[in-house]
Amino acid sequence: MKSTIPTRSGGDPRWGDTLNVKDALERLGNDEELLRDIIQIYLEDSPAMIERIHAAVAAADANDLQRAAHSLKGLAATLSAAEVVGVAQRLEHIGASRNLTDAGSAVEDVDGRVAELNEAVQAFLRRK
Repeated sequence: MKSTIPTRSGGDPRWGDTLNVKDALERLGNDEELLRDIIQIYLEDSPAMIERIHAAVAAADANDLQRAAHSLKGLAATLSAAEVVGVAQRLEHIGASRNLTDAGSAVEDVDGRVAELNEAVQAFLRRK
């Protein structure tokens, strides 16, 4: 199905870099149905990814933090969710460095950005 979503600022000016619908659709061959399917996968899988990030930080498990953050980054990149990609990449680098000093603040950042992305994807799904 071809997209009928407006393209200005990714489809909704409130979303900014939270969810760039235009870019995501271009990446997916302008297949809005596929984007909706990927959003559903994101909504199903991201809570476990976030929980895994929290658990890795609590356990000071740098390897698992790196892997969980990488998974979240990849899924967010498919949605062109630049803000989540950025904080997930930050967490991935923290895990790779094995120095978790900044992990707590990065987890707070990812929680906030994911909450914003969740609002944006829910709003997108409500559109006809």
